[in-house]
Amino acid sequence: QLDKIIEDPKIAKETFDRLLQAWSRLLYGIDFERFANLRSLAIEIFDTYLQTHLHINDNHEINDFNLADNDNDEDDRDLFSEQLICIGLFGRHIIDYALPLLIRLLIDRTRKLYNMMNNNSSNINTNILDRINDDLHWLLLICGHVLTEEYDSDEQKTIPEAVMNFSNEQVKYCDLNKCVQIAQHILQQSQVDLSDEIMHGVSPVTQCLVAVLKLSETERHLCNKGQFEYISVQVAVSLTWFIRRLAANYLGFDEQSYKDVSQTLSVLLGKGSEMLEFLTNYFLSKVVTNLQMWASESDVIKETADLFVTLSIKKDSSSIIIKNDLFWTLANNVITNQMPIQLINEEYKRLLIKGITCSCLNNSSDEYRLHFDRSIFQILNQRLHSIVESIHTLLEQIKLNNNNKIHCTNALQTFYSENVLSQISTLINSYCGLIEGGSRCSSEQITYLFEHSQQTLQYILDLFDFYHNYCDQVQIILELFSLYAEHVLIFTKCNYGKKTKEINADEDFNAHIYTLLNCLNHLLAKDFIDFSNDNSANTEVNVGDVVLYGLIICLPLIQSDNLLKIPSISSCYYKLVSSLCEQHSECIFRLLNPDQYSIFLSTIKLGLDNYDNEICKMCLETIQNLTLYTMKQQKLNQTNEKTKYLEHFLDYLLQEIVITTTTLSDLFDTLAGTIYTLICAYPNQFYHILGQMKQYDENLSIIIDKLANDIGQKPDYNRKAKISFTVKFESFVTNLRRIMKK
Repeated sequence: QLDKIIEDPKIAKETFDRLLQAWSRLLYGIDFERFANLRSLAIEIFDTYLQTHLHINDNHEINDFNLADNDNDEDDRDLFSEQLICIGLFGRHIIDYALPLLIRLLIDRTRKLYNMMNNNSSNINTNILDRINDDLHWLLLICGHVLTEEYDSDEQKTIPEAVMNFSNEQVKYCDLNKCVQIAQHILQQSQVDLSDEIMHGVSPVTQCLVAVLKLSETERHLCNKGQFEYISVQVAVSLTWFIRRLAANYLGFDEQSYKDVSQTLSVLLGKGSEMLEFLTNYFLSKVVTNLQMWASESDVIKETADLFVTLSIKKDSSSIIIKNDLFWTLANNVITNQMPIQLINEEYKRLLIKGITCSCLNNSSDEYRLHFDRSIFQILNQRLHSIVESIHTLLEQIKLNNNNKIHCTNALQTFYSENVLSQISTLINSYCGLIEGGSRCSSEQITYLFEHSQQTLQYILDLFDFYHNYCDQVQIILELFSLYAEHVLIFTKCNYGKKTKEINADEDFNAHIYTLLNCLNHLLAKDFIDFSNDNSANTEVNVGDVVLYGLIICLPLIQSDNLLKIPSISSCYYKLVSSLCEQHSECIFRLLNPDQYSIFLSTIKLGLDNYDNEICKMCLETIQNLTLYTMKQQKLNQTNEKTKYLEHFLDYLLQEIVITTTTLSDLFDTLAGTIYTLICAYPNQFYHILGQMKQYDENLSIIIDKLANDIGQKPDYNRKAKISFTVKFESFVTNLRRIMKK
């Protein structure tokens, strides 16, 4: 049936998708060894997959599912991801058959590429070259999925059990010394042919590693000789992807995670092995080579940056690469944005900085942290400080209105040039990379990075103010604030439970919360008060959403640590809440889940109960603004449980404050306005409360009935009605307290 399937590539892909999915469910659910006939069927399916994706011989023009005409730019790894995962599972079930076959094919195609490279003929058969590169691409993808499994990003990567068991079984046929030496031998003499004689006595997993190293060296030689016509970008991407998967799953693997550990893999790739250091340094050199050779190819650079981050996150490999001069050369080139780093996408530069930070701070040695501080952190801070100070100086000179005003204005305009805007984006992205890398380190290193970042944020706020109409810069700065907020959580978690006897310890220790709240206040104020004439501001960014996300980060910390007892934090918090509800009440109801909304309202009640008039006034204004939004929703018949929560404040303000205290006498107008707003939103609740008050004391009936008549059954909210209510309500409260004193 194969010929019929290949006639229509769409049918072919769908057919194989369904076939492999059905078989993979069987393979997961049965004991494969108990059914001998399954092996032959699995081999047939595996062979068929290879036949339909590889060029079987030089006479076949193409023999795969060619979807090139489908207007689908998706990478093969993504487009065929489900197939590759399934075929990887098949390969592991018949690994004694599949892995040697894949190795032979990989060596054969690499040999053909090497021979073409050394062919003195000036004419290149591009058809043959394309077929070789296409085969190498697919072989790398299939090999990678056989030797490794899919994991979530933060999940611990391990060697598949089938691979470990197979490698363990092959130990008796292997020469361990040869397994260790052959990889070094290939890298030192890349012209060596991987013949059967050379590979005899080498374990299959090692053979696969050696074949990939041979291909990598062949690619490097082609680049060095300028023979780029032989090189496929697709192969470069797949090769780097394969090495990254290998590094994540195999380098320095934890032997405690396996019941039976292969001696070959332990000697070759285990913790503390000689080959571990050798391969890690080679993979680092691969990163550097790719950055030099493929800087203009974003797909290759993405995989390269991911490979570097993988090496940096793993503690064993990060402790090796940080001792390599190549690492510090790379770090310097990235920080100073030298060529070819200038050609690289900002996203991938950020990943490189993440890896650099992670490697430096993952190491317990003070030497490397000091090196990081001098070579990276201080350089970025000096650059940021220089830009901000220059802007401040020019703005001050312009305000003075002296003879230099025109010159200073022209100089200030240079900070809006494409070149400077690009530098600003690179700089902010670098700080994002620092925070992302630092979050993967120990609590001590997180604390170090956090404490050294607070002054930086103040400078970033200044940049935010200056570039507020430039959406790209605004977006990346807001992203930095978001990362910083996540960093606050990590820092707080790491410092949870620590105690100190220092004076003002609570305020000092929680300065990061104050800093974040202050940042959010600045963002909100900038959104509310903008005197610029430029209408090009980014309307897609809802500042209310951004501020509320920041507030969501703080709410659990404020509740659990009772941070509102700290004057600076309470003042900053209630100012933020009041402004947020005045400008963006809708965000509160849309983004807060019920638990967060409940915590939020509890802080408002806390403010009414325990704080001075300034904070009480802000709390009353907050309730009033939330209620006004609720009234709008009622008119649209869009109420929900959260809009009903506020009616409790009506009972609370009438019963607890109006009747029993005189605390808010200086805020009577604000109090009355808030109560009237609540009455308009919840009239039934109001009249129910009045009924309860009449039952409490019959002498109150006259003044209560008068107030009810003055308000009416369906009070209408407007400024005139609110002022009228304030006057009548003041008379009501006066009479109420006079009667209750009797």
